[in-house]
Amino acid sequence: MKKIKKIINKYKFLFSDMILNMVGFGIYVVSQKIILLPIIAKQVNDNIYTSLTLFMSILNIFCNITGGELGNVRLIKNNDYKDKKVIGDFSRILLVLSLLIIVIGSPILIFLKYEYKYILFFILTILMANIRLYATNFYRLEKKFLKVIIQNLIYLIGIILGLFLFNYIHEIYIVLFIPELISIIYALFNCDLIKMGLNKTTEIKSTIKKYIGLGTISLLNNIMNYCDSILIYPILGVQQVAVYYAVNSVSNITSLLTNPMSSVILSWISSAKDEKKNKIFKITLSINIPLIIIVTLITIPLTYLSMFVLYKQYLSGITILVILISISTAFGTAGAFTKTILIKYTKTANLVGIYIMYFIVLSILGIILSKIYSLIRICFCYCNS
Repeated sequence: MKKIKKIINKYKFLFSDMILNMVGFGIYVVSQKIILLPIIAKQVNDNIYTSLTLFMSILNIFCNITGGELGNVRLIKNNDYKDKKVIGDFSRILLVLSLLIIVIGSPILIFLKYEYKYILFFILTILMANIRLYATNFYRLEKKFLKVIIQNLIYLIGIILGLFLFNYIHEIYIVLFIPELISIIYALFNCDLIKMGLNKTTEIKSTIKKYIGLGTISLLNNIMNYCDSILIYPILGVQQVAVYYAVNSVSNITSLLTNPMSSVILSWISSAKDEKKNKIFKITLSINIPLIIIVTLITIPLTYLSMFVLYKQYLSGITILVILISISTAFGTAGAFTKTILIKYTKTANLVGIYIMYFIVLSILGIILSKIYSLIRICFCYCNS
């Protein structure tokens, strides 16, 4: 009992940060997965629903690679900037990344045959979400997790307002544009982007190099996480994508726990000494197998129950789909913790090699199996990879 109490006292700030971050991230997950998507699925046809979920996949890919990963670099490089007593670079890099989003994102949306008015609002939504995501990582760096909660509460209010306006405007982009619009106001006044301006420091080359490495990993990782719905869209059609995304989004509610915990761990080990890396690696690897089993057993009934409550229209014949996606989610959960440690202590080039190999295997098997054996085989592919 004394030993447990000692551990709790030693890591009480870490635990409290995790709880606050879980609450903050939980609000965001509830906003999208529990409120927005189920309500929209009941109000629109499969074509419009798939159009929205496809865009959300694109948004997540862009934002995780740019604002999200740049925020991670901010965490990792924090000590270097503190040691040299300088501030800057990140606003400048984020500006360049925003321009790249416009240049790359617009042709992608045109290729996917979105209307031009949708493309305009969707690009603006991505740019605002990008800043919001960077700001979230900045709050974690400062260990001001209450600001994560406040920002995501504002996002939730925006989702509710967007859904209300959708009843009158009937333009699907409004449900994502409004929450990002009101969230960015809070983000800009509470993170360091305005304060640092476009200031350039001697650390910029090192920061860009680190970002390119981690950004490449994030690109491969996020394409693998979100390209499933993009891959099966032209092969299997609108309804299959709608069913798959509904099951997958409900199953991934377990990220309510894993994503914020990973972020807090990274914020804490960003200041840890390299001598502790062997101990940290050992602890992380030892919990992976039990974690996979526990998450699978929790996710299967939770996913099926959530589908019954939120997506009754897609319940027919989803049992195998639920099991396979739940197993995939469990492996993803364990991988999220492992990746957090690898980002800090492993050479970026080694990580890039691992993710390139993973990406090639997944892409080839995903396309071939989906074309020949339909949706279920895609899930087998994801579990096997």
